[in-house]
Amino acid sequence: MRQIDRDTKEKRNKQYNDWGRKRPAYICLVVLIVLGAAMGLDSYMDTKAWGRAFVYLLSISAISTAFFFLLRLSFRDISKLYPGKIIFCDRLKPTTRMLYNDDTSYTEEQKIEIRKKIKLKKNIDLQRYKTKTFKNKKYAKRVDEAVAWLLDVTRFDDVLFEYNCFFGFWRNLAGALLVDALLIFGLAAVNKWLYVLPFGSGLFWIGIITVILVVLVTIAAYSNGRTFAKRMYDVFMNLNDDDNNY
Repeated sequence: MRQIDRDTKEKRNKQYNDWGRKRPAYICLVVLIVLGAAMGLDSYMDTKAWGRAFVYLLSISAISTAFFFLLRLSFRDISKLYPGKIIFCDRLKPTTRMLYNDDTSYTEEQKIEIRKKIKLKKNIDLQRYKTKTFKNKKYAKRVDEAVAWLLDVTRFDDVLFEYNCFFGFWRNLAGALLVDALLIFGLAAVNKWLYVLPFGSGLFWIGIITVILVVLVTIAAYSNGRTFAKRMYDVFMNLNDDDNNY
C-alpha cells in the first residue's frame, strides 16, 4: 500500500483542520456574534451608554473565543448526528450507495467491474449476493468493509484529499448552522414566554432563514460527498496491479 510521508500527513491535517473545522466554526460564530451584538447594543445605543457598549463588545469577543474552541472540538460529533446519521445514513451514504443497484452513478457493468476488482485485491465477494441493496444486511455489511478498505488504499491521492476537505467543510457547516438555528429558536422561545428581548419579534424569522440555509448547505454537502465518492472509485479502478498499491 502506498504510504503518505510524515510531512504530507502533517500538511494535510493542518489543511483539513482549517477547511473542515475552523472555517465552519468561524461562520457559525459570525451569525451569533452579529445577532448578539445587535441585540445587546440596541439598548445601550438608546441610552448612549458608550462605555457599557464597549465592555459588552469585549465580553462578546471573550465568549466567542471560548465558544470557537468548543465548537471546533465538537463539530465532528455534531456532524456525525447531523447530517451524518440523518442524511448520510447507511441508505444514502455516497461511498456505499454507489455499489447499490438503485444508484445510477455507474452502470451495472461498471459496478460489476468494481466488485470484481475488490474481490481480486481484498477477497470481498460482493458479486455473489443476489440482492444488492441496503435492505440486504449481509450485502450492506460487506460493502461497508469494502469501502473502509477503499478509503485506505486511495488515501494517497491529492485530488481526492481536496474533495474530502470540501466535503468536510460543507458537512460541518451544515451542523454549525443547525446549532445556530436551534439557539436562535431558543431565544425566540424566551422572547415569547419569558421576557421580551431586543429584536425579539424578528428572531423567529431569522431562525427560519437559518433553517433554509441549513437545507441548502446540506444539499451542497451531499453533492460534495457524491463527488468525493465518485473520485474514490475512479482512483481505485485506475490503480495498477502493483501489490504495493493495495
